[in-house]
Amino acid sequence: MLHSKDTSARLFFTYLKDKIELFLYIKPRSTYGSAMIHRRTPGDAAINRRILSLLENAGVSPARTDIWILLYPPEIHTTTIYVKPGISSQKLREQIEEEVLSKLQYSFNYDWKNYLIQKRDNGYGQDMVTVSILGKNVLARIRSLLYKNYAGVTFIGDGLQFLGIDVAKFPQACGQIYEVILPYDEIYYKAIFRSGIHMRSKVLTHACSDYFGHYHLLKQQAYLDFSRTGLKGDLPQIQPIVPKVEWQEALLTPTAFPSWFIATSSLKRVAVNNFVDLFQAQKYEQDAPENKYELHSVPQLLN
Repeated sequence: MLHSKDTSARLFFTYLKDKIELFLYIKPRSTYGSAMIHRRTPGDAAINRRILSLLENAGVSPARTDIWILLYPPEIHTTTIYVKPGISSQKLREQIEEEVLSKLQYSFNYDWKNYLIQKRDNGYGQDMVTVSILGKNVLARIRSLLYKNYAGVTFIGDGLQFLGIDVAKFPQACGQIYEVILPYDEIYYKAIFRSGIHMRSKVLTHACSDYFGHYHLLKQQAYLDFSRTGLKGDLPQIQPIVPKVEWQEALLTPTAFPSWFIATSSLKRVAVNNFVDLFQAQKYEQDAPENKYELHSVPQLLN
């Protein structure tokens, strides 16, 4: 669902350096149901014209369209560390630099000055701190691509945070650590969740094989993976998430599946890890001093 009454559509803009994916979700109007349109396009200076053409053909006003920028590793890195309760902001920054930033592969390509954190009560005498950090040039590149359209951006962040599952459909995941695998062209992305909270995103590094142990993973599907979490049971350790009929009813091309799955999942989420405040602030403060953006702490007991 789109929560703003002033918004009639949401344009998901997937930034993957050499190519851009556009996925437009249009709210139900009058007696018409919702509509979805998917496009792949080069990431060049003509992207704004393609966006305006897409909206015009769909009969959607740019002024009533939210733009969501979806990022994936390595453009964004999300991971989780554990800290002592009541740790000072300075000590937390030092621990993040020591345990997260300095250990990143090609760490010099990431923006050490600006990152987002979410801090939660772990329930075991520790706080769980989830850190998201962007590639150093990601925001500048997005701004140059979108040009005037950047005013409509309401979300920039890790697209894999929307891979969390509905535990009503998969009760075995309730209160557990679980992983979700998303095939994306020849890449496999994985998001790790704990009690439904996004903890980590990564690219799988087992080349381009679609075999995971005894399991053969197909495209146009996402998978719930318990194989590394130690959860025992009679169900398969890796199992598909999306009912085939739901995807077929979307009436989209096969390459649209990852965008469709993440976009539709995001429509059900309200609280998200979002870089958009930093993105908009840099429009006015190109030479601003160093800032660390911290999201509100969430006092939540994890099982």
